[in-house]
Amino acid sequence: MSGVLSRLLTVGWVAWLSIAASFAQELNLPNLPNSLRIAVIGDSGTGGEAQIEIGQRMALFREKFPFELVLMLGDNIYGRDRPKDYVRKFERPYQSLLDAGVKFYAALGNHDRPRQVNYPLFNMKGRRYYSFSPGKDVRFFALDSTKMDSAQIEWLDGELAHTQESWKICFLHHPLYSSGRRHGSSIRLQRLLEPLLVKHGVQVVFAGHDHFYERIHPQKGISHFVSGGAAKLRKNNIRKSPLTAKGFDQDRHFMLLEVAPSALYFQAISRTGEKVDSGRIENTSSASGKATSPVVGVVCHPPLLTAWACQ
Repeated sequence: MSGVLSRLLTVGWVAWLSIAASFAQELNLPNLPNSLRIAVIGDSGTGGEAQIEIGQRMALFREKFPFELVLMLGDNIYGRDRPKDYVRKFERPYQSLLDAGVKFYAALGNHDRPRQVNYPLFNMKGRRYYSFSPGKDVRFFALDSTKMDSAQIEWLDGELAHTQESWKICFLHHPLYSSGRRHGSSIRLQRLLEPLLVKHGVQVVFAGHDHFYERIHPQKGISHFVSGGAAKLRKNNIRKSPLTAKGFDQDRHFMLLEVAPSALYFQAISRTGEKVDSGRIENTSSASGKATSPVVGVVCHPPLLTAWACQ
């Protein structure tokens, strides 16, 4: 009898693990035909165990959500950047994604050396700041927030003015808005960049630097995300602030994005595969190129996670 009971308990345990694994791989993106699928990582380049785990989790989610590219929000290679460091801190953690043809596009962080712009797998082509369009009516603008000089501001103004795509998405290292105790918002970047972003109808900005996840309440019609926890983490570093629509500072994470003509869908995912945040940003671009305040629909986090402000 005890053997039968033991087998039943084993079967039940295996079934529970299967259900738990399925829950931990929950995808809250629509996976629409012909949409653009993207992953986002920030502050990733340590070569440590947490970075490897995030890379593995990204590969698992790609089996059901085949993203084509990854945005890197800076601090892509911490410390020394010899050839073997690129292997240990970038190529090995994301080897399965690279082998599958996923392209990574980097922005420089304050821990990154300028010569990283020449590393082929970062797709920067020797430029500190650049724009690119993968098609599907989307253009991305990678900015160097460590050295935000007048030449870059002038370039961005011109690039945004002449962009034909309706989705305009910026990514950089230092956040314009953040509730981080360690770093927080950059008033200087707000002063330099925000007028251009508003003027030209940029809808979304992604940044790293603070080692957690935060979705900011829209500022002047623009949605801001802080995603600086793909390898580093500062636990309990988010201070309660009116800026925070959702925050998570208990584990590492990455993001998945899906861009369709009418909306951008997002999901933040923890190192263990659990949903931190998800929702939708409407494409409110008009013929004039201006954007009105985005509409965000939020799906609440599961109770296992310490994340705030489901609203």
